[in-house]
Amino acid sequence: MSEFIMDERTVRILELTSKKTYCTLDYLAETIGVSTRTIRNDIKQLNSDLEGIAVLENERGKGFRLTIENQPVFEELLQGVNEENTEQDSPTRRIAFIIDRLLNTEENNTLDEWAYEMNLSRSTLVNVLKRAAVVLETYHLSIQGKPNNGMFLKGNELDLRYFILDNVYDYLYSDNPLDNDIEEEIRIIANHHDFEATTQKRLLQSVIVMLDRLLKNHPIEQMNGKHEKLLDTNDYQIAKEIAAMIERKLPIHIPEQEILFITLPIAGRRTPTNNRTMAEIQITDDVNRLLEQIMEQVGFKKEIIAENESFFEDLKYHLTFMLNRITFDIRIKNPMLADVKEKYPVAYKMAEIAGQVIEKEYGLKVSEDELGYIAFYFGVFITQSEVKTKRLQRVAVICGTGRGTARLLAIQLQRVLNQNTEIDLFSVAEATKELMNQYDIVFSTVTPAYELETPLIMINEIFDEKRVSKQIEKVTYLQKFKLKDEGNHHSIIKMLTNEAKFFRLDSTKGYSENVLVMTEEMTKKGCFDEGFKQRLIERAEKGSMVFDRYIALPHTIQTVSEQIQLAVGVFPKQAQADGKEIKLVFLLGIPEQTENDAGLLVKIYDEIIKISADEQLVEQLAGSKSYEEFSKYLENNKRF
Repeated sequence: MSEFIMDERTVRILELTSKKTYCTLDYLAETIGVSTRTIRNDIKQLNSDLEGIAVLENERGKGFRLTIENQPVFEELLQGVNEENTEQDSPTRRIAFIIDRLLNTEENNTLDEWAYEMNLSRSTLVNVLKRAAVVLETYHLSIQGKPNNGMFLKGNELDLRYFILDNVYDYLYSDNPLDNDIEEEIRIIANHHDFEATTQKRLLQSVIVMLDRLLKNHPIEQMNGKHEKLLDTNDYQIAKEIAAMIERKLPIHIPEQEILFITLPIAGRRTPTNNRTMAEIQITDDVNRLLEQIMEQVGFKKEIIAENESFFEDLKYHLTFMLNRITFDIRIKNPMLADVKEKYPVAYKMAEIAGQVIEKEYGLKVSEDELGYIAFYFGVFITQSEVKTKRLQRVAVICGTGRGTARLLAIQLQRVLNQNTEIDLFSVAEATKELMNQYDIVFSTVTPAYELETPLIMINEIFDEKRVSKQIEKVTYLQKFKLKDEGNHHSIIKMLTNEAKFFRLDSTKGYSENVLVMTEEMTKKGCFDEGFKQRLIERAEKGSMVFDRYIALPHTIQTVSEQIQLAVGVFPKQAQADGKEIKLVFLLGIPEQTENDAGLLVKIYDEIIKISADEQLVEQLAGSKSYEEFSKYLENNKRF
């Protein structure tokens, strides 16, 4: 056990399973950012290493549960891992030591010599090398040779520099070996072009690595053809300016390939915040088309871009620089990725769809860190949409127990409502039907003697603010999107569906065939137009309609109604779509003529994500034999 090394992913698995009673395989994979197969292998290895100390057991329908069999030893183990990750002899530092020896020593690099210098046992060092091999492989690098006769690092110089910058720079160049006057000049140039702090840091690091490798006679011999496209850009001119300044201060010639290398962090920089700098950056037709495709694939009409021009202009700039980063293999870390996934699941799901579009159009895989940054933009868009939906101008409060109590109610409501919302107080005698119908919402402690056209929310003198807030959200959606209130539940899917829009699908047929059957039936019922089917087929060709695990969300424009049309299909036995298991199908017809408020679509996304996160609910819904049974499962679920 003393030789047991826990990497960051293994520690993360233990942290997650310690905080929650059950963690599904998909949850662990999505949170950590690896495949479910990798998680399975990690858990298998963990259970072997922790035998007699702790075990991760998979309970059907619930997920993995951590059972600690020897608490003192388990706590000691975790404490040791935490100490190891903070002290000098951390796993990353060990890898950095090995890379340093491979790069900067002329002597034979043998396993025994390294073990002696690092004060490690041979078996521990072998584990370190295995971990190093995994990381190096992602940069197309490898450690070659024989452990006893000498080892060397094999790979492309550019890939090696990327690895250094992304993983071990702080260990290899901790003393910042750049002259102060050169650093100052680079910062002046960077500030002139409004490079933000992270771009300046990466640029300085790239210059330091470039100079170090060049002076040690390890230049970049040739750049890829894609990098040479930068030669005609303004970014290359900025790098040339930096290179010329360095040549004036040092006895060195910096060749074109090396100037291209320091162009990379400039081309892949984060989006500038200065409007003057933004104006100098040209948004290409390709980026404009890409954004249209992304929004259509998410489920919005492309016209929404023009209607929110300022917001989407910022997203276009972000996509421009992001495409540069993934084209030129520039990796960035997103320290808020885990929080984004957890707190903004709808925005992250939209970002994933955007990533699929980018991969299909450009053949470029978008990393989870990049998806997290795209999700920030969708998060802002969603928040703006929610503000529009929740905006209430005037509300009335009817109170049957006196003015003082009415004022108490008003104070509580002010905390729930927008601060600009006007709140008017009425006694039962003052609150006439005609007067109340002039308000956006009426709150009352007594049941009125008449029916109101305005939404009514019944409250007590002292109420649960969270519950009332959910009721306000519900009635505003009902009112804005002309939905019927059919009971005390908050399921948007239930509000949008009925028995005529529920389908038990034929598991003996494929996913696509079943969706076409649903489409044809909905067309016969007047919910979709005749062209919907062909548009749906064309949309499916542009990208996957698989929304999340076990769930598909085929969608396109419909011209029949000004309201969103939704049909639900359940597979008693799962089907396959795009290589994934499908149990539920939500067929969505988005109105062509509408106010283009994204709020309802966002709510549908949110609810589907909540359904997909509850494996038991997915099974219940998929097994429903009738719409009545299906809707009861939605009504009774506390997630909505």
